[in-house]
Amino acid sequence: MAKLPDTMRSLVALKYCWPTEWEVADMPVPTIKDPEDILIKVHAAGIATGDTQLIRGATRFIIGGLKFPHKIGIEASGTIVAVGPGVTKFKPGDEVAAFAHSHIRPMNLLAGCGFASQYAVSKERLTIHKPATCSFAEMCSLANVVTALQTIEMGVRLLRQNGVSDGLEGKTVFVSGGLSATGAVGIQVLKNVYGVGKLITTVSTAKVPLVEQYLPGLVDQVVDYTKHKKLTDAIPAGTVDFVYNTQWAVTGTFALLKPETGVVASIASVPRPELLRVMLPPVPFFIYWLCGLAQWWYWVKAWGTNIKHELHSGNLAIREDLERAGELFATGKVKPVNRVVELEDVEAVRREAQKVATGKGGIGKLVIKIE
Repeated sequence: MAKLPDTMRSLVALKYCWPTEWEVADMPVPTIKDPEDILIKVHAAGIATGDTQLIRGATRFIIGGLKFPHKIGIEASGTIVAVGPGVTKFKPGDEVAAFAHSHIRPMNLLAGCGFASQYAVSKERLTIHKPATCSFAEMCSLANVVTALQTIEMGVRLLRQNGVSDGLEGKTVFVSGGLSATGAVGIQVLKNVYGVGKLITTVSTAKVPLVEQYLPGLVDQVVDYTKHKKLTDAIPAGTVDFVYNTQWAVTGTFALLKPETGVVASIASVPRPELLRVMLPPVPFFIYWLCGLAQWWYWVKAWGTNIKHELHSGNLAIREDLERAGELFATGKVKPVNRVVELEDVEAVRREAQKVATGKGGIGKLVIKIE
C-alpha cells in the first residue's frame, strides 16, 4: 500500500452556523483503531438535512455540544485503502459505499466522522460493495433507500393491523416532496418494489415540469403545493390508502386517508419516547415528555378515525436491509436523483447545502465529489 498523506481536505464547520459559513480545510487523515475498521479513500459523499441541523446547533442542548472544527458528513462511497485485522468481507481496492459508526445505536451524533473528506473510517457492518453498474455519486443515496424500505415495511404492518392484508399493490399512495432526496427514492421503491397503483406527490411550481424528467412514468398526479392552502383542495379527502411522509407538516396528510384503514408511515415526525430511547443516549427528561405530548397531538388530529401514524428512524446497522438496498441499485429498480458539486468549489457547496438546510430549491440528494 502506498504511504498515506498526513493531512486531507475536509468539509468542516468552525462554529455553529448555517452551511453558508462552512469551510474546506486541512485535517489529519483518520487511522484504523478497531479490528472492524475500514479506511476508505472517498470519491463522493452525501449531505443530508440532519448534517445541517446538527451544525446549526439544533440538538446542542439535548445531546451536548460539538467540538470544532467539526468534520461534516456521515455517508460516502469510495475505494478501500486499508482494513482492520477483524475485517473478513472486504480488502484494499474494493469499491464500496459506507456509513459512519455514529449510525450504530444509540447514535453518537457528536462524533464528527467527517465523510465529506478525502479519507474516512467506517465499520465493516456499515459497508457494502458498490455494484459495478452504479456510480460513486449514486451510492450516496443508499441510506435513503434503506430508510424507505424499512419505513414502508413498517407501514405495511400497520395496514395489516387495520385489516388490510394485501399490501400496497394497486393502492393509492401519497408521497410528500417528490423531488427531494427522500421523496424521489421513496416513489421509486413504492412503484418498482411494492407495485402501488396511483401515486400522488407534491412539488413547487418550478419543479412541476421536472417530475416526469427525473421520475419518468412513476407519478400519476403532481400537486403544486404553492397553489393550494390544504392538500384536500387538490386531492379528495378519504381517497388515499397510504402516506409516505417526508416533511414535518405530517398532520396535513391525515385528511387524505381513508378513515378506517389509512396509514401514515413517516420519516419526519416527532418520535415516540420509547423510540427516542433506542435512537440516542439518554437525554433530559423533559425531551421525552415533549415527545409524548406530540403523540397526544397526533392522536387528537386523527380523532374519530382509525388512521395509524408512526415515525421510523432508519437503522443502517441492519445488514439485510443494507444489502437489499444495494440490490435495488444493482437491478436498476432505484435510480437516485442527485445534484453533484466539487469539494473544492466551496461556494457551490455552501449554496447547495443551504438548500438542504432550508428544504427549498434543491433537487434530489446533494453529493460532494471528492478527488
